[in-house]
Amino acid sequence: MKNVDWALLGKETTHVLSELIQLYTTNPPGNEYQAIQYLQKKLAHEGIASEVLEREPGRSNLVARLKGSRPGKKLLLLSHVDVVPVPDPTKWKYPPFSGAIAEGYVWGRGALDMKGMTAIEFSVFALFKRARLDFAGELIFAATADEEKGSTYGAEWLAHTHPESLRADWCLTEGGGMPLQIGAKTFYTIESVEKGLWWFKVRVKGSSGHGSLPHPDNALAKAAFIIDRVSKHKFPKRIAPAVREFIVKAGDALGPEIKKFALVLLDESYEGELPPLPPDAPISTTLLNALVRTTISPTMIRAGVKENVIPDSCEFVLDCRLVPGYTQQRVRETLLELADRYKDDIEIETIQSHDVSESPIDDPFYRLIESTVKEELPGVETIPIMLTGATDSRFVRELGTRSYGFCPLSTKMSLADREKLIHNDNERVDVESLELGVRVLGKIAMKALEVR
Repeated sequence: MKNVDWALLGKETTHVLSELIQLYTTNPPGNEYQAIQYLQKKLAHEGIASEVLEREPGRSNLVARLKGSRPGKKLLLLSHVDVVPVPDPTKWKYPPFSGAIAEGYVWGRGALDMKGMTAIEFSVFALFKRARLDFAGELIFAATADEEKGSTYGAEWLAHTHPESLRADWCLTEGGGMPLQIGAKTFYTIESVEKGLWWFKVRVKGSSGHGSLPHPDNALAKAAFIIDRVSKHKFPKRIAPAVREFIVKAGDALGPEIKKFALVLLDESYEGELPPLPPDAPISTTLLNALVRTTISPTMIRAGVKENVIPDSCEFVLDCRLVPGYTQQRVRETLLELADRYKDDIEIETIQSHDVSESPIDDPFYRLIESTVKEELPGVETIPIMLTGATDSRFVRELGTRSYGFCPLSTKMSLADREKLIHNDNERVDVESLELGVRVLGKIAMKALEVR
């Protein structure tokens, strides 16, 4: 491999990120074209052609390709350029769309989620062209729209209408790379599986009436009964291979007391009370519960037209996240059981859904990520993780691409502190993380595409 000035490339990446943050791509409405035009011009300056694909004007996606000198694997570098809204800019130390480089950080909405990775992947992609690397296969750079609202103008649309734009052997995208301190060890997470999603509306039917004359067919009261039972229900454990390895590694690192907890947690036949975690445990029981079973949360409710009118209907929304091996049909059957005597009074309407999204942890590319981390960060280990949320990985996995969420961040901040910044005030990323990300992702790409 050629010698690369990674520090210099890290500084360039810092400025690319700063400029990307200054482009207002808040979703809604999106306006991703601003960031896509910026990236397209930057690529053209490097002598790289790119294609812009749009479902609607302004909702832009960019795809660029570099082909190697010999046959080999295809590697996709995938990110999105839309960001979530900023509720109150006055709460920020630096303006949220300033891209300020100050105090060792780049500040602004999208610094962590996920324009930071867009900037890193752009730098890695440009490096292949700039350094005239001799590689095998194909390197693909894709920056998409609308991830924060479901990707109907972005990766989902591309996967359905332009599948060849995203189809590859392997993909690197968001979801992992956070340093996790467990006992005396530092682990870097690699996202290999995401829970399935089913957002659905439950409509409860009843009879109207005067509020001063209570009767048993009150739709709101019936909904409250169902919601209470749903919120208390525990689905059975179903433990994915990646989750099992995560819990085993974490238990080993935390010592015998936690190891006992881990063994009980991993026993799918045991549904009793778990032994308590110590107060200083780095992982919450809430997260562990979400990793080993399907969950369901009431999130919205609407009923009634006036203070003194009993409503004849009530609608509430449930957010269901499914572990591998659990189906929507089984959740539906459980809901009807929990509705009990009111099961004939409800209608279920799907709002949005997608299946479990998973890539194997015994894949050569996963092992390549592991080995590169060990080489670049001596003493650090990797650990697979399942996301309880969702990323665009689910769409490329449907195309047969093995996708992994990974972009390493420095240990300058704890995992807990970083998580508080995502979608929150004063979002920022340290410049050390940008240099680290470029170096590690660059070397992963070079190895995957057999640079010589």
